[in-house]
Order: sequence, then C-alpha cells, then structure tokens
Amino acid sequence: MSLAWVLAFMVVLLTGISQTLLKIGAKKSNDTNSFMAAYMNVPTFAAYTLFLIVTIFSVYALKEIPLKVFYSICSLNFVAVMVFSYIILSEQINRYKFIAVSLIVFGVIVFNL
Repeated sequence: MSLAWVLAFMVVLLTGISQTLLKIGAKKSNDTNSFMAAYMNVPTFAAYTLFLIVTIFSVYALKEIPLKVFYSICSLNFVAVMVFSYIILSEQINRYKFIAVSLIVFGVIVFNL
C-alpha cells in the first residue's frame, strides 16, 4: 500500500475526528450563548487544525490517486462520523442510519471494482 492510499484513509479518519470536535466545540458555545465562544475553544481550534492537515494530506494523496477514486473513498467520512458520534458523543445509531451507511460502504466497494 502506497503512502497516497494511507493518506487517503487518514483523510477519512481525521475528518471524522474533526467533525466530532466541531460538535463538541459547538456544545461548549451553547453554554455561554456567545458567538466568539464557538470559535475560541480548544475543541473547535483543534478541529480546524485537523482540517488544515486533512487538506495537506488530500493534496499529497491526489498526486497518485485518481480524483474519482479519492472522492469515493472520502464518502466513507459518513461512516467515520457515525462511529465517532456514537463512541464519543453517545449519539444513537438506529437501523435507518445503519442501512444508509451500509449502502455508502457498498457503493464505495462497487464503484472501485
């Protein structure tokens, strides 16, 4: 497995983590009802830092991976976000979410055959 593929899957993982951190940061800002509180907290800052890293990884991965393949892999972000929201935020996964995410995974597999 080349570095580009590792970076592509790191993009999926880090995007899921950063989306979860944004949710945590947004919850912190609800406690104070301050617009700036949404941006001036550690989880939000960490999320935007991860987004920068994701952008850099994406550029390097796209040097070797075709664009259509890269973005089909990036659709796995939905899976990562669902898993992290379940584990970290204790959000529930109902059967409709499970079916939807299963269809995404199936679509990525079929698309890349």
